[in-house]
Amino acid sequence: MPNPPSLRRHKPTRAPLLIALALALAGPAAAQAPSQGEPAAQPRSSRAKATNPPVQPIQIWDARIEGGDLRITGSARKSGVTVILDDDISVLSDRRGRFEFRLPYRPPTCVAVIKVGEDEREAVVANCAPEGPAGKPGDPGPAGPQGTAGLQGPPGPAGAAGPKGDQGPRGETGPKGEAGPAGPPGAPGAKGEPGPKGEPGSKGERGPKGDTGPKGDAGAKGEAAATGPAPFRVVRARGCTEAGCTLSCEAGEVLASATCQTGGAATLDGEAKASCAAGSGGMVGICARP
Repeated sequence: MPNPPSLRRHKPTRAPLLIALALALAGPAAAQAPSQGEPAAQPRSSRAKATNPPVQPIQIWDARIEGGDLRITGSARKSGVTVILDDDISVLSDRRGRFEFRLPYRPPTCVAVIKVGEDEREAVVANCAPEGPAGKPGDPGPAGPQGTAGLQGPPGPAGAAGPKGDQGPRGETGPKGEAGPAGPPGAPGAKGEPGPKGEPGSKGERGPKGDTGPKGDAGAKGEAAATGPAPFRVVRARGCTEAGCTLSCEAGEVLASATCQTGGAATLDGEAKASCAAGSGGMVGICARP
């Protein structure tokens, strides 16, 4: 019996789908399998190639304390450069750049700091122990014997001035010093009061006679005086001797005034008598009746 038409239509299309599916599954396996003429791929090494460490500018070969000295050797990679230890001690590198420290010194922390220019390197010192904390102060020991006196030291600076003390007793008067140079003249003082009148001096010599003066004009005629004695009377002494001249009033009169013609004032001798020195040339007086 022949197949129905619908089944024939579907049989040719199912085979290609199965073939395509088989090729898809077999492709990756064929790609992974090596061919007979090619060698198998070697597995990658999991260990990476080791790289060289960077070279330090300052190399330290040895740093230790031995025989009481600090010994540090190394290389600065340059010749003739200054290598400084702990910012205090320095040496020069040789022509191959090597340096060496050997001295009685111990770093306080047992870590030495080496500097070359701007480069710096720390090195731990072997056979070294850092300083420990300060211990408690011990008990004071017994006093030792007194030592000899030392030399006198220089005087110290002057201290501040203290408060003013009480005035001490007056000392003895010292010897008189030499007179100093004369100072400039001072300003004139105020005019003083006139002193007391001094005693008259000795009578001087008579001077030469003067020339006669011109005759004066005649005065006006006076009125006739009243009868009776006048209260005043003029007396004169002309020409004085070497002993002088003397003028006196009569009894009952007093000498009101007396004047020497030359030689100054007359000298009174009582109430009715006066005298002038020699050379006076005469004298004039006025006698008054009281």
